[in-house]
Amino acid sequence: MNNKTILCPVDFSACSEVALELASHLAEPKKSKVILLNVTDPAKSEPTNLADAFSKNARSQLEDRLLSNEALTVEHLNLKGNPAEVIVHIAKAKKADMIVMGTHGRSGWSKLMMGSVAQEVMKEAHCPVITVRLPHDHEST
Repeated sequence: MNNKTILCPVDFSACSEVALELASHLAEPKKSKVILLNVTDPAKSEPTNLADAFSKNARSQLEDRLLSNEALTVEHLNLKGNPAEVIVHIAKAKKADMIVMGTHGRSGWSKLMMGSVAQEVMKEAHCPVITVRLPHDHEST
């Protein structure tokens, strides 16, 4: 599999950590680029200062984990907007070969009321999308 550019949207949940691990395993040393994308939805976000502080800390932790494999190129993007739309746009703009993202696996009323970012991305993306979720025994309610 030729995965030169892998887009990995992260929301700093346990799910996105699993997605990040998979993305780093799928990346080819010295050939691949992993783009970590955090999208803040202004309609649902906390005050900017708190969000920025959280994002910087989480980005540092993710970078430390990914850069343990120094052969991978890592790019960080922290954007605002509708998460699904921004993910699809960045995947096209950066010519991503693949998107690897976590999904919280909501169903029923929760999915109906909140929508599913992963589902929307799968519907609109120009490239393959791999979604991962936590095993049931690791999920928090």
